[in-house]
Amino acid sequence: MSKQHMSAATLKFLLAARQSQLQGLEALTSTSVLVGHVSRLVHALQKERGYSTLFLSGPLALLPAELVALRGDAEGIETQARRFLLDLEPAALRCADKTRLLHCISHALHRLDGMPDLRWRVRERKLTAQNAGIRFTQVIACLLSLVFEAADSALDPDVTRALVALFNFMQGKESSGQERALGAMGYKTGYCDQASKAQLSSLADNQRRAFESFVRFADVQALRMWQNMQQSVESVHRLRDILLKTSPDEPVDSGLAELWYEVCTACIDAMRGIEQHLTDTLALRCQECIARAREELGDHQLLLSRFADTANDAAAATVFDIQPRSIEAPLPDGLAHDMELSVLDMLQAQTLHLRRTGGELAQLRGSLDERRLVEQAKWLLVRQQGLSEQAAHDRLLRVAMDRGIALGELARQLLASEDAA
Repeated sequence: MSKQHMSAATLKFLLAARQSQLQGLEALTSTSVLVGHVSRLVHALQKERGYSTLFLSGPLALLPAELVALRGDAEGIETQARRFLLDLEPAALRCADKTRLLHCISHALHRLDGMPDLRWRVRERKLTAQNAGIRFTQVIACLLSLVFEAADSALDPDVTRALVALFNFMQGKESSGQERALGAMGYKTGYCDQASKAQLSSLADNQRRAFESFVRFADVQALRMWQNMQQSVESVHRLRDILLKTSPDEPVDSGLAELWYEVCTACIDAMRGIEQHLTDTLALRCQECIARAREELGDHQLLLSRFADTANDAAAATVFDIQPRSIEAPLPDGLAHDMELSVLDMLQAQTLHLRRTGGELAQLRGSLDERRLVEQAKWLLVRQQGLSEQAAHDRLLRVAMDRGIALGELARQLLASEDAA
């Protein structure tokens, strides 16, 4: 086979590789839009959870107008998310690396189906504030796992980095939302018992770890926004410290519950601005990657067309050229040789790109893998020892600190011993 034909065949499969990459990026764009819907829905449910627990912690009263409005907001955002999923082409998400993501979507929709019953129970005060908070948290956890799987299935380092930053920030914000609900109950009663204090400390630690991970992967603008809201964060910390010092013998004024809720809400609303910036950045990264992929695909298609034209010109020339010439000899103008060099350049560039992105993706997914191991170990303790989710996580933290090892390494050891049993 001639070098020209070999280069044409090489370019053909290089072109197919670019087309495959473009299809993956276009599917990722649909995923990023879904993540945007999820982000808005999580924020709405966090606000509804906070006000619901505040309502259930107080004396008997009619459902306040504020809670009715928050429910309406959450229901409207959920309707938009469901409509997006129904209008989405099945092929946009259906591929081998999206299996876990699709499962998470199914699980989240199942949890959301239970929201009307939860809202009725809150309205009729058929639940305690604690149990209502738990049920809200379960729904939000399913939605956050969807963001996690989106980050784990992304194939571009820039997009993955944006998703990892967003996921960790949403995790920290969710711990802040749980703290708001728990603290509201504590301030309403005037004090926190030891179990609630331990949970508040655990939520504070969860926030610290999540926001530290966010800082590692966030862009400059997000970091600047985060720095600008630290005064609000410190206000929450001061009120938390007050609550941690309370007891039945040394209660605080229950009227502080409103102040606690307002300060926490102001902080979480500021976080929402950062969260929105992160989702906008994610969409921008997807658009940039698609634009680059389309440009490169166009270059490849143009070169393949030039190969076809060159082959046709060469065939025509042999009809009228009576001078013998080797089939492997380049055309007199050197065009085939130049194009062969272009193909080699593209191959080298693609090889370097794949090598670089492979290394960056491995590093980014390392942080996600550690979180997955911790989640698996936590639920193993829940099943084996009948612990609550929070108690299982707290036990993992204590054992890791006692042994002086990282939480991810402890989870890895625990799961390995379970597999060996």
